[in-house]
Amino acid sequence: MKSLQRGIVLSLLFLGVSLSVSAQFRSKKYLRKNQKVIPLQCGNADIYARGLLVEGQRIFAGHSNGALYYFNTEKESVQLLFGLDNFTEMRDVERSGNHILGIQSGETGKLVRISNSGETNIIHPEIWKGIFLDGMDFLGQRGFMMGDPVDGHFSLFHTNDGGVNWEACEGKIEAIKDEAGFAASGTNVQILNDSTYIFVSGGSQSRYFKSTDNGKTWTDVVLPYYPGEGSGAFSIHFANDSVGMIVGGDYTSPELRLNTCFYTDDGGISWLKPDNPPRGYRACVFEKNGVFYACGRNGIDFSEDGGINWTPFADGTFFSLGANETHLVATSKAGKVFLFELIE
Repeated sequence: MKSLQRGIVLSLLFLGVSLSVSAQFRSKKYLRKNQKVIPLQCGNADIYARGLLVEGQRIFAGHSNGALYYFNTEKESVQLLFGLDNFTEMRDVERSGNHILGIQSGETGKLVRISNSGETNIIHPEIWKGIFLDGMDFLGQRGFMMGDPVDGHFSLFHTNDGGVNWEACEGKIEAIKDEAGFAASGTNVQILNDSTYIFVSGGSQSRYFKSTDNGKTWTDVVLPYYPGEGSGAFSIHFANDSVGMIVGGDYTSPELRLNTCFYTDDGGISWLKPDNPPRGYRACVFEKNGVFYACGRNGIDFSEDGGINWTPFADGTFFSLGANETHLVATSKAGKVFLFELIE
């Protein structure tokens, strides 16, 4: 019996070592391969994009100066679609029907709607006055938007006409002191279906919020991020109704790996820590073909097992992620957009 037990233990140890060696080999392979990727560039080295929308060979990137650039990867061309002096910090870009939408994060909320024919409208309703907008998401004509708290309550809005008209969500959520949202990549909100909105907060407290009745009522789960002005949940992405990922950390200490990522397989009822976390603070998380990717100031990592283990994918500073059928798209400094081959 002792001999059998010893054999089982040694087999498990050998399996663990083999998996570790395999992960290290794959990590080095991707890091080496992705060093050679040549980025697309908008020509302005003073800006960077946090807002990102990928549609096949077309990439729309909302930049730190409020400009919206269109990249065509097939033609290797770049075009400025929108740019106004009084429209700054475009933190999120989405599509609804025949329109591209970009939000301004600043002293007051604004939204630009650009039709496929190029017609442009700026929307800034009175209910957004003095609100810092963090992120939005669309599912068809329905959209959900979250902004920082005003008068002690989160700023939550939705639309059912593609973003032309907005109204405040019926349900009110009280924020604790110094709790807010992070507009690091416009991905702290998501619409899961026609009636379900979710978002995450950070700062003095981090929480996961969910409404299954279009914002009339809300439930919340406290997330075990360390409290701090620059700490908490920054981005959320559900691959389906059950499997989801939240990433963040402390952007003032980007190398700190503790409490940067949590995953769920029960629809957000419970959130678990990875066995092997990403390499530090992460601003955006995205899923494609069952693989999760997360980016931050010191690179991109990926997970093939629902967030339990993370492997280095690319080095560098990255702000936002998206994907088409063949490539992971990542925005970086100096107006650069990288296209990495997806994990097979």
